[in-house]
Amino acid sequence: MNDFLQLAQSLTLALKALQMYTAAHPRTQESLAASHRVLDRWLATQERLQFIVSGAKAFADGVVQDARNPHVAALVRSVSERGVSGFVFERGVTQEECLTFLQGLATKPQKLEEVGGLEAFLCHAGVLHIRVSQTRYQEVHEGEEGAREDQAPAFNPAPPASSEDPLMRAIREALLSALAPPGSGPRAPGVRAGLGAGPGPSGEGGVGFLRRLQSGELGGLEPAGEEGAGFLRGFQAADLSGLGPLGYELGLGDGQPTPAQLGILRQVLMGMEPEMQLSLLAGLASLPDHPAGLALAVKALAGEILAVATSSILAKGASWHHLRGPLEDILRPLPDREALVRALSSHLRSSGLDASQAEALLRRLDWEALSIEAKLVKVLEEGHLFELTLDQRLAFLRELLDLHRFDAFLRVQEVLLETLRNDRAEIRMNAAQTLAGIARWIQDPGLPPGGEGPLAEALRAHFAWEPDPPVHRWTAGGLEAMASAQVRRGDLRHLIADIQALEGLCAFLEEQQPWRNQALERLRGSLAEPEMLAAAANHIFDADRHRVVHEVYPYLEFVGAPMARHLVSMLGDENERTRRGRLVEAVRNLGPLSLPPLTEALSSPAWYLVRNTLALLSDLGNAGSVPAIAPILRHPEPRVRRAAVRALWKLGGPASEPHLVARMKDTDPETLQEILFALGQLRSEGSVAPVAEIAQDKRILEPLRVQAITTLGQIASPKAQPVLADLVRRRGFFASVEPHDIRLAAARALWSLGTAEAQELLRHMVEAEPRGEDREALREILKHPVTP
Repeated sequence: MNDFLQLAQSLTLALKALQMYTAAHPRTQESLAASHRVLDRWLATQERLQFIVSGAKAFADGVVQDARNPHVAALVRSVSERGVSGFVFERGVTQEECLTFLQGLATKPQKLEEVGGLEAFLCHAGVLHIRVSQTRYQEVHEGEEGAREDQAPAFNPAPPASSEDPLMRAIREALLSALAPPGSGPRAPGVRAGLGAGPGPSGEGGVGFLRRLQSGELGGLEPAGEEGAGFLRGFQAADLSGLGPLGYELGLGDGQPTPAQLGILRQVLMGMEPEMQLSLLAGLASLPDHPAGLALAVKALAGEILAVATSSILAKGASWHHLRGPLEDILRPLPDREALVRALSSHLRSSGLDASQAEALLRRLDWEALSIEAKLVKVLEEGHLFELTLDQRLAFLRELLDLHRFDAFLRVQEVLLETLRNDRAEIRMNAAQTLAGIARWIQDPGLPPGGEGPLAEALRAHFAWEPDPPVHRWTAGGLEAMASAQVRRGDLRHLIADIQALEGLCAFLEEQQPWRNQALERLRGSLAEPEMLAAAANHIFDADRHRVVHEVYPYLEFVGAPMARHLVSMLGDENERTRRGRLVEAVRNLGPLSLPPLTEALSSPAWYLVRNTLALLSDLGNAGSVPAIAPILRHPEPRVRRAAVRALWKLGGPASEPHLVARMKDTDPETLQEILFALGQLRSEGSVAPVAEIAQDKRILEPLRVQAITTLGQIASPKAQPVLADLVRRRGFFASVEPHDIRLAAARALWSLGTAEAQELLRHMVEAEPRGEDREALREILKHPVTP
């Protein structure tokens, strides 16, 4: 197996492991480490490794690979399906970068396209030593110069014919040098990717709503991933500042170019790829001042270039959704943008394409140029609000907020609220989308006084009656955003009331639509998102005691099992004692809801979490918890073992006796004391023999023997009488007498047996006791009444 086949095998095995398990799974980590070792060996002798796919063939550093090999074939398929034609590993690549690259290959092509493709995926993750290529490579076919089956294909962007004029060739090469391929460098300031112009609401809040909005689940988003749109995600303006020498070579001066000069330049520019044409238009501002004729020539051709590039990109399968952002960035700084858009519209119509989107671009840019007062007139007096796109409406409203134009904001919001009652679903959709965006501003930057109440009331009412599911999803999203704000600021009591009101409204509808109930479930479910759970839990610490009891605890119970699991998890991470105490109290307040996560926490490596869990289970659990607690008696931390003893006998009662007795001979003294106390509380008849053995063993510390004797007295079994009597009895002349404390403890235990035989026996031993301190102490015991 050659080196690359070994690398291909290790990469595909690591990819399969990642798909079958998780990134943190030992098998994935093992496969990833093996792949990284093979890659390191390869890069130890060279700076980089390049893998190129051309059709069904693959090349590694220019060497053709066996495409029949299943591992090579899998790599070819993976990179091709994700819209790239190869990748390059550079020396210094880390195992984490390899993992990110494999995660990109494991992501479904459609999902990958939504974040900008594999290249953007790696860039956002900070990958520095792995690059991907989106260039389409084409082989040189048989009969053409230099054709060889085992030769790697080469990228040749529109090679000039051998008869091409030298000046034309020079112009082409200079322009190609200035127009770097899109995505090959950092994005120019102010130039955004096509996806950035999508119609989703802006702002923060509403965790689940935001996630579904970004994934397109809420509707209203145009599909991503069409062929021909990929380069727009890396769209950037070209730097044309170095084209001055080219202008002089063309014979241009500071005056107007001649028709012949324009013709030469036009021939070159019209032959370029459309993405390069857009890149050139975006960089018009960087054209050199001298010769001025160069800028005049390029700008004279700008309308035609824009029209040809746009129609070509649309023909490739890109949508206006992808084109809108780049075209706006091109047109926005140009004073003659109206003429350019007219040329674009005329060309689109003559090509049989829809020109309305181009005209909408101009209206959008003209709107941006208006003053805030002029915008208010158009919106409030001329009814222009719903002629704006969603992001324009939201940008306008946010501008009003930032300028503290609160009265104007509330007037526009009132228009939106009224529109929710419109008979046309498409009009209600515009209002619902905008109001969902406003709802996400409740927490930051906040709505003006008098804004939140009407918004909440209108959204709740609309949630209950809206008949169109796509419109309803936006209203539900707005309510999720409001719920997020309420949790974060601690308005928990009202949030419970709001959700219960929605449940009541939906319950009394004549027709029960499943999608409406599902939306209600999603709203409830959004409260269980990790960010929402953490925000709610914070109020355990920052609220006063009265508010915690009367507002926070009811909300924690309202959220239910997910909250209990989250609080138990926090117990394992919290180091501050006071805060940990508050968490323990909150978990205890949730009662049976806390039992499943508490049982799971018994296996935590954090000993203090296990100890706290045992204390909570002692209060909340039942005999069903005994099997999970019993193994904790062997925990390496003594404090945990003692807590386990206490929990075990409290919950298990007599059923815990075998577990406790089994650990008596193999534990530390403090835990043994806990076990003896537990057996005494249980009055465990079955433990008399092992407890008596401890009581009699003179090798054991005296306090433990006293504890064992006391336990025998608590058990009060007649079986213990011989042992206790022997410990009290004074020995013969040659036998040693038990220590004073042992004899007194045994006498008390013997007396507490409560049988006539035991009490009579103790009286005889006391009478036979020589005068002295022991006899007086023993006689005092006889005076105490026996408690049954």
